[in-house]
Amino acid sequence: MGKRKSSTETEKNATAVSISASSEENFPRGGASALTPLEHREISNKVAKDLFTAKESNSSGETSEPAKKKRKAQASSKKSKKTTASVKEKKPKSDTIYIEQLNFKKMTVGTSLLGCISRINELDMMISLPHHLVGVVPITEISDSLTALVEKVANADEDEDMEDEGSDLPSLNDMFHVGQWVRCRITGLQSDEKRIIELSLKPSIVHEDLVKVDVTPGLTLGAAVKSVEDHGYILDLGVKELTGFLPMKESKSYVEKYNRGQELMVGQYVECAVEEVKGRTANVTIDRTKVGHATVADPFSRLTSVLPGQLVTGVIEAVQHNGLSVKMQGLYRTTIDASHIPINVDIEKDYKLGQSITFRTLFTMLNTEEKKIGGTLLQHALELDVPVLANKQKSDKFIADLFPAGSFLDDVKIARYNKSGAWVSLNSLDGLSGFVHISRLADEHTPVLNGTSGKFKLGSTHRARVLSYNPVDALLLLTLQPSVLAEKYLHLSDIEVGSTIDCEVEKLVAAGIIVKVSKSINGLVPTMHMADVKLTRPEFKFKPGKKIQCRVVRVDLMKQRVYLTLKKSLLNSEYPLFTDIHTIKQDDVSHGVIVSVKKNGCVVAYYNNLTAFAPGSEMTETHVENLGDVFQIGQTVKTTVLSVNPDENRLLVSFINTKKKAEKKAESKARLDAKHESKDDVLAPGKTVTATIKSIKKSHLNLVLPNDVEGRLHVSEVYTSFDEIKNPKHPLSQFKTKQEIQVKALGVRNTKLKTYLPLSHATKMKQHVECSLRFESSEDGAREVRNVKVGDRFIGVLSDIHAAYARVHISSHVSGTVSKQLVSSDPNVCNNLDKHLVSGQAVRVVVIAKDDSKELLEFMVLENDTAPIITDFSDLQEGQVMNATIKTINKATGLLLNINHKISARAYLTDIVDVLTEDPTASLKEGQVVRVAVVEVKADRRQLDVSLRPSRIFSDIEADEVKRFEDVKRGQVYEGYVSNVSPAGVFVKLGHAVTARVKIANLSDSFVKEWKGLYQLGQFVKLKIIYIDYEKHLLEASLKKSVVENKTVNTKSKSAAAVEDEESDSDEEMPEVDDSEDEEMKEVEQESSEEEQEESEEDDATPAPALNIDSFDWTGINNRPDSSDEEESDSEEEDDTTKKNKKTDKKQEVQDLTAELNTNAPQTANDYERLLIGSPNSSYLWINYMAYQLQLSEISKARDIGERALKTIYFREEQEKMNVWVALLNLENNFGTDETLQELFKRALIYCEPVKIYLQLVKIYERSEKLDKADELWQEMTKKFGSQVPEVWTGYALFCIQHDKADEARGLLQTSLKVLPKHEHVQTIVKFAQLEFKHSEAERGRTILEGVMSNYPKRLDLWNVYLDMEIKAGDHELTRRLFERVASMKFSSKKMKFLFKKWLQFEKAHGTEDDVQHVKEKTLAYVERLTE
Repeated sequence: MGKRKSSTETEKNATAVSISASSEENFPRGGASALTPLEHREISNKVAKDLFTAKESNSSGETSEPAKKKRKAQASSKKSKKTTASVKEKKPKSDTIYIEQLNFKKMTVGTSLLGCISRINELDMMISLPHHLVGVVPITEISDSLTALVEKVANADEDEDMEDEGSDLPSLNDMFHVGQWVRCRITGLQSDEKRIIELSLKPSIVHEDLVKVDVTPGLTLGAAVKSVEDHGYILDLGVKELTGFLPMKESKSYVEKYNRGQELMVGQYVECAVEEVKGRTANVTIDRTKVGHATVADPFSRLTSVLPGQLVTGVIEAVQHNGLSVKMQGLYRTTIDASHIPINVDIEKDYKLGQSITFRTLFTMLNTEEKKIGGTLLQHALELDVPVLANKQKSDKFIADLFPAGSFLDDVKIARYNKSGAWVSLNSLDGLSGFVHISRLADEHTPVLNGTSGKFKLGSTHRARVLSYNPVDALLLLTLQPSVLAEKYLHLSDIEVGSTIDCEVEKLVAAGIIVKVSKSINGLVPTMHMADVKLTRPEFKFKPGKKIQCRVVRVDLMKQRVYLTLKKSLLNSEYPLFTDIHTIKQDDVSHGVIVSVKKNGCVVAYYNNLTAFAPGSEMTETHVENLGDVFQIGQTVKTTVLSVNPDENRLLVSFINTKKKAEKKAESKARLDAKHESKDDVLAPGKTVTATIKSIKKSHLNLVLPNDVEGRLHVSEVYTSFDEIKNPKHPLSQFKTKQEIQVKALGVRNTKLKTYLPLSHATKMKQHVECSLRFESSEDGAREVRNVKVGDRFIGVLSDIHAAYARVHISSHVSGTVSKQLVSSDPNVCNNLDKHLVSGQAVRVVVIAKDDSKELLEFMVLENDTAPIITDFSDLQEGQVMNATIKTINKATGLLLNINHKISARAYLTDIVDVLTEDPTASLKEGQVVRVAVVEVKADRRQLDVSLRPSRIFSDIEADEVKRFEDVKRGQVYEGYVSNVSPAGVFVKLGHAVTARVKIANLSDSFVKEWKGLYQLGQFVKLKIIYIDYEKHLLEASLKKSVVENKTVNTKSKSAAAVEDEESDSDEEMPEVDDSEDEEMKEVEQESSEEEQEESEEDDATPAPALNIDSFDWTGINNRPDSSDEEESDSEEEDDTTKKNKKTDKKQEVQDLTAELNTNAPQTANDYERLLIGSPNSSYLWINYMAYQLQLSEISKARDIGERALKTIYFREEQEKMNVWVALLNLENNFGTDETLQELFKRALIYCEPVKIYLQLVKIYERSEKLDKADELWQEMTKKFGSQVPEVWTGYALFCIQHDKADEARGLLQTSLKVLPKHEHVQTIVKFAQLEFKHSEAERGRTILEGVMSNYPKRLDLWNVYLDMEIKAGDHELTRRLFERVASMKFSSKKMKFLFKKWLQFEKAHGTEDDVQHVKEKTLAYVERLTE
């Protein structure tokens, strides 16, 4: 049916004028139009122009004839007539076009919208959408790169606890800013309790339907930073076969204004405009001015390519009071709602049919049956900027901050309305408008709005209150309801913390009381805040509807919650409220509530989520075993600030501090008064008076002084020398009650009575005079802790005797402790203190430690003047004998002991008994006191090694002990303990400083594949020394039973001392296993061992002459998992090679090659055949059999044996077969032809993993100096395996560097990064840097590593590689600066321990004592920060 013109009457009554009613299309043959979109657009514009001209010329009202002649029907004449008749009878439809306005019900998954960020949380963002809608974007829906980073951090959190780090997750506040425009797509809708619109910003999702041909200059779209390059950024546009490039100069203005001057980070979302498209690359800009004015000139080739946020042109095809209908680019219908047309514009007057306008697309709903596109004409949206306010000025602040919820607006004028509500203009605010929903106009129901009459007619002014703000619509949502205008609290932000408010009880729940603060705000009174005392039946006191007065404790704007208290102690508190730590000062007083009671104190909560810690010593004046018995959670306490640190958010408070100060002040005043007023007093300090003994206690005498003043005479003030005491267990037995004695007054002392001190009670005190019988003493007053020094000697009295320590008093009020190992030189006495000591016993003591902050003293009992007094490591000397307490027993390593509370020691298994046994610790137990002798002191490391051997402790006992390396003799059998099992072999301790290594080949007479299970740490073994290197102090031994039992066992007892810890050990020789070391550190060690293995293989490349099997390289043997050759250090390999080369006897060489097969080495082919019957899968046997044939010049037989091995070995023994293949390749390379080698190589590729075979062959070529073939093979490998195996690139680079092709090697790095997957890039770059350090230019290696570390500053494994390279390079100053740099960064405590340990090792090896001390100070400072 053709389009009809409306009649004159219809034209007058219609609310809209339209020229685009749907036209009928005719398909006579079913074909489609051959016109292009551009041709469609030109025709449409021409038709529109003709129609408007026709309308002007026919204004007289002739509209009865149809606009187009009807086409002749192609069906039968009867049917045609019926159809025509029916058409004529139909009434013309209304020309009104539906103007789309969004709401939640209309939303569908796949709808794309232009949004604006209104709030940024930690893990998501709130996005304001058109028409008052709001959506949420989680952190995982921003970009693919950011999602991958989030998953990585989440996986790391599962593996180990987060401290810092990771931490490593970027803050959304650093990547976005409130008010930023974004394009998003709906990915989910939730309509259960809360309506939630889930959104995604990922370009791959938002631009899913955008085709490359429609990406033209002027197009704006969202993009994510994919990588950062030297001259710009690579962006992910989400368009297939197209990548974005952002030059640095085009990002400068955005970075400075919106990104705080920081470069864009990988994964960051940006809005950009396309400037030019070249092939697969689109050059873009993020300059906000250019993006805001970028206009799409070329029409979209398809409807699905239309995206929200595009600035386009269109022709108006319908003007209605509620909006416009526009033909975008002459092709696609777009509607513009009245809310997105400036409020100062009269829609029906200012817009004409056919008028060309520029607008921005707002939303697209293209996944529904009816396609819908919405647009906007608001100025701020057209510019993608913020609205203008008064005087055409734009605010730097977010509009919602200028007009927060709850603020008032006077004189808002109603400017436009519809059935849903009214739009209002704001006084002097040009770019903003307001909207009042019809339900918000008045408290009573408003059925309909009338713009010409009534209270809310057009032009009427009102007072309004802000409810919220939508930045996309530039619209303030308002209310005119009188009840809301009168409401005190409309939003949580209106409530002030600490204020007192009136509430109404709503209901009781498990968490507390729900109260109504205002019509729209509810609050919670937690259970602990219901009252000062615990309520058993709160429902009787707090009934629904009851009016109560509360105080605001905390307002949580993120969770939209307010917490209140009903405690009278807080409501009526006369002290200032603690709401901000920055306003609190020392000695400030306030009330708080205990929220947690711990062993060492409690946590006190104040207002605004502010908490403080009260130490146990500041909670009560007397010692309490369990603070929970005295203090309860929810108890209100008055607190005084002891210290405050706003930077670290630390607040320390006291419950008794004010009383302590008053006591000390009163005591000080009393002393001063006593000094001034007692000049003529008989009890003045220093005066001698007559006293009567009132009573005799164990440690003191109670006296009666003149004027009935109480006095006290302590044992320590009775004797001037310990020798004067006749009965030390009862030192006061010579005195009797009522005996009169002459005493010297020392002074008055206040003593607190032992009673709990409630906060409301005053301190209870009593006084007595301290006296002395030491008339010749220079001390004028009573002894005080502050006057005591380490090393001072006193007469003390034992009071409390416990199993682990005893308390000693050196005056009536000064005491300390003596650990049980320091009580006597007899361990029997120390282990049974209660049997040998009594309370009140006098002892002679010396102070060995003092803690001024806690006023604590530690003593040692002096039995004689020759006993060593140990106060620090400087007092220790080798050979000293003393007591020690066993702290821990480890059957694998030995003992850890305590000398005193500051000094610990260790004793290895070989330092426990003179005659070594299976379990030398069997007779010992933890906590036992034993005698020990000092073996070695390392004061700089605070390390002490001791021995429990009787021969070390008692000079009259003799025993043989391996004390030095020189004591070991070759060919002798010794006993010891296994100290380490590593890939390099088994290490056995023979003495404190003597260790022997047993290679894998010397562990057992028979072949054992899983050799590591043969020996465990701490196992008692017998071994025979087979080689001694006197220059390097290395011992090689054998554990083979056949070797050991050839000679009688040397009865000398051998001790297993520890590896000389970090000083003498190397990772290759004696690796220590640290269970606390994290996986990252293990990876670092593995990488180091792999590098050393590669170096040893490089150094071992020597050509082999024909049939000289001693130098013939059997790579198959070296590749065995149990082979130790590749794990040994370079020095050991060189030494072994030198030793073997010195042997000239060929028979001896043959015997050495086969000695590891069995006790009786095979000498004939029959011997090998017999062994192979028992071990048919042993490649080790097969290869040695081949070597035996080669020794006889039987090359063909050796080849046949290799083929037999491949057929015989079980197919699942892949490594064993691999070893044989490699051996055959070696054989063909040395004794065959190129053709036979290639034929064998092709066969091996079929049965083995290709890359391994390639690597083995290329190494064979290199060792045999066939460099051209090696180079060709390397190139072939990079083509075949370069995209999967990074080792191919690093191996080729090493080959090039070693053969003077450094430039080619450097070019391989860029080539490798183009083909390798991204997750391999970092390790590959680091490997190339290591190659530069080791084999080429160290400065190039530094440059490469600096680039890596700038992108991965938290990777300690990479920093460790960097440090190792610098250490090996030998520039100690550079290395030292690098250590300083890494140590200043933040890592976990485990990683920092690893770093400081490594630094200390470096300084001990290459630095001075000052350098070592500097590292220790750094470490100590870090530990102190950690403990704080």
